[in-house]
Amino acid sequence: MSPPLDAVAGAAPGPAPGRWLDSRAGQRLLAAGPFVALGLVLLMLWGVVAWFSIVYPQRLMDEYKRELASQTAAASAQTEAVLRDAEGNLRTLDLWLLTRSRGDPLNDASLIQLAETLRGTSRELVDVMLASADGRLFRLPAQPGQPFATLPEADFITLLASPEAEGSLLGAPLQLRAGGPIYLPLAMRMSAPVGELQSLVAMIDTRRLAELLRPYSRGDESAVALLRSDGLGLLRVPELAGFVGRDLFAEEPRRRQALAGASGSFVSSGAATDGLARLVSFETLDDFGVKVLLAQGLSATLGNHAEQRNLLLTLSAGISVAALLITLMLARMQRAARERDAALLATSNASPLGLFRCDAHGRIVYANDTYLRLHGFGAERQEWGWLEMVPEAERAQVRERWRERIGQGEAINAMRSLLRPDGQQRLFSVRTAPLRVNGRVVGAAGTVDDVTERVAQRQAELTLGAIFDRTPDYVCQFDTEGRLLYLNPAGRQRLGLAPDAALDGLDYRRFMRSSEPRGFLDTVPAEALQQGHWQGRSAVLDLQGREVPVASTVLVHRNERQQIATVSLLLRDISNQVQAQHERERSEAMLKAVAEAATTMIAVLDCDQCLLFFNRAFAQRFRIEREREHWLGRPLSELLGEADYGLSRPLIEAALAGRVAYLEKSYTDPPLVIELHYAPLQLESGEIEGVISIARDITEVRTEEARLRDASQTDPLTQLLNRSGFALRADEQLAHARQHNSLLTLLYLDLDRFKPVNDQHGHPVGDALLKAVAGRLRHALRPQDLVARLGGDEFAVLLPALPSAADAEAVAAKLLRAIAQPFSIEALELSIGVSIGYCVAAGGSADLDSMVAEADARLYEAKRAGRGCYRGGPATAAPPPA
Repeated sequence: MSPPLDAVAGAAPGPAPGRWLDSRAGQRLLAAGPFVALGLVLLMLWGVVAWFSIVYPQRLMDEYKRELASQTAAASAQTEAVLRDAEGNLRTLDLWLLTRSRGDPLNDASLIQLAETLRGTSRELVDVMLASADGRLFRLPAQPGQPFATLPEADFITLLASPEAEGSLLGAPLQLRAGGPIYLPLAMRMSAPVGELQSLVAMIDTRRLAELLRPYSRGDESAVALLRSDGLGLLRVPELAGFVGRDLFAEEPRRRQALAGASGSFVSSGAATDGLARLVSFETLDDFGVKVLLAQGLSATLGNHAEQRNLLLTLSAGISVAALLITLMLARMQRAARERDAALLATSNASPLGLFRCDAHGRIVYANDTYLRLHGFGAERQEWGWLEMVPEAERAQVRERWRERIGQGEAINAMRSLLRPDGQQRLFSVRTAPLRVNGRVVGAAGTVDDVTERVAQRQAELTLGAIFDRTPDYVCQFDTEGRLLYLNPAGRQRLGLAPDAALDGLDYRRFMRSSEPRGFLDTVPAEALQQGHWQGRSAVLDLQGREVPVASTVLVHRNERQQIATVSLLLRDISNQVQAQHERERSEAMLKAVAEAATTMIAVLDCDQCLLFFNRAFAQRFRIEREREHWLGRPLSELLGEADYGLSRPLIEAALAGRVAYLEKSYTDPPLVIELHYAPLQLESGEIEGVISIARDITEVRTEEARLRDASQTDPLTQLLNRSGFALRADEQLAHARQHNSLLTLLYLDLDRFKPVNDQHGHPVGDALLKAVAGRLRHALRPQDLVARLGGDEFAVLLPALPSAADAEAVAAKLLRAIAQPFSIEALELSIGVSIGYCVAAGGSADLDSMVAEADARLYEAKRAGRGCYRGGPATAAPPPA
């Protein structure tokens, strides 16, 4: 670890007072102070506006809800009093009828007087009537047989008749007479029905009830309403057309949930009434199934607050605009000052040199970004960070010398190698000039430049020049007009120039032949002009003007404005390579032409058994003449198919292992025999790169061989097997019988009375007769049975795989009958016979020579027996062949 800088050559001076305020962070904080303070004031102002606009209205709304709930409770009490008064009247009448009724109640003076009294006590708000079960209403006093009104069917009076009905029942509003008032009926079943009279009904005049509730509706946007628990509209103050008698829950299902409790409040959009949004409070009269609603318009609720809020918003906006204008003026003034400082700072940071200033003690008090970047550390280490890059053993001496030279006002121009914090060794050029104030040195200003790359580049240029001087390639450089600027010794030798000869007057036309006049840049490849470099082949002219093939590298050099400055060419004579390539291509072309012209099928596979090449004969064999490119690179197994590839795969693998393999394949549709040779594709190094497959169609060869073989084994007259063919095929059947231990039967046949046919009719007739005999034998036997003409009129038959020995005798009898039938030869009808000798042998003990001797002996027995018969039996056992 390096010691602290203050411990190197004495303690360094501490930071000057107020230095932090002179720093960038301090200056930014001072500049931003007024704006921060103004922003806090505006934030507080708009915080008050937000509270007054959001929180305060909610508090007003809560307070108004409580006031509206109190008014709703009062209206509910008023409504409940009317309903209970009506219910009390009904119960009074019911008690009277139960205790005093003696005759017709409709004409009872006491009952009529009681009814008038009840109407008077309610100030005509509640009328009482008697009702029959069929809905007829009778008002006391009543005209005999004349009802005051008749209710429609299934009205509430009918509901009272059900056993479940208890107490009073509130019906839907109704109008008893045209133009009359609308009543709210409250019905109760009589404790003791009198004749057809079953119920008591209290008719509540809704107009008078509305007058009682009107004081609770204050203002144009206020309203009082009565709803039955099922959502039926009973009353509204002020009156709204269509409200009474509507099922509000059916039209607005959400209102059922809002009115579900015993009391509460909610905000209504007014969709079910007049479309005006209101705050609604309600109370439920459970005994009568009625809900009392009191509503107040939202605009009336928060009207004053909205005016106050708008005034506050206007005032706040004005204050904010004024504050923003002041801020804009301050920002513009500060921007001008910052622009001046930024211009100086940008000029300093844009310099490609590291700029710095130090005090009289040598401490760096200012450094631009380039200085910090060159040294590889941040601003926090700018004071003495450069000293940490000096080897530790030299720090004290370097620092003391630096302080002395700065304090004396001495200009410095030196180069120093320093180790950067990232481990890079860099070479710096340092220049300083003294800062004098009133003739006294107060510090120094200077520049730092990293010359590492330039020094290395100079060294590289020297090295590159040495390489160019010694390379056998031609290196030359041209300007944009094609004038030759540089030519290395190898190029000079090619053009016959002295090593120190001037290049004046030489241009690109000395190197290349052009059929048409073109500018130099037109001869440069387009890729080189676009990408700055190009590699390929071209040609140059030698001393005799002949074209020499060269491998070319073209480099296009551009200046700072991206304009082409020079073009460099690196040329290598590849005459020998081109000649060798030409010979190789000619050899390859000849080989390919030979392969294409050959009738032999040739294919080349890679190590993955994919097709690299195949000739025309191969393509014709697999019918891919028009798709040859499509099959290159694909596996051979796709072309051959699973079965064929299964046969060839072991041979291909053997060739890949370095061995030559052979295979002969036979096909039936169409008949085809292919002779395949697989050999390794081996390089000069011995490495195997694939497999060469050579296939030859040997169908004709094999067919001719088969024809010759069949001719040597066939009797030319009868087309039956001859003696040698029979012996060969019999050996095969004998081997099969031994393997499966099956029965074999050998029959020897000798025609009777054949010689007289030849003597009397001539040999042509005798030959025709022999052919006819051969035909009857083939027809009488199985396809797998062997039939042969041994010579003259002697025949032999071999029956393989007979089920039993008795079947041999049946076959002999069958052949005897077949030959005994007359033969029609031209115009002749000839009758001959046959003598047959046979023997039967088991496969395990069968021997062909023994069977032949046995069958021949049995044949002679048949002849001695008078001809035209057969003799046979089991063969004499013989030892198996060695």
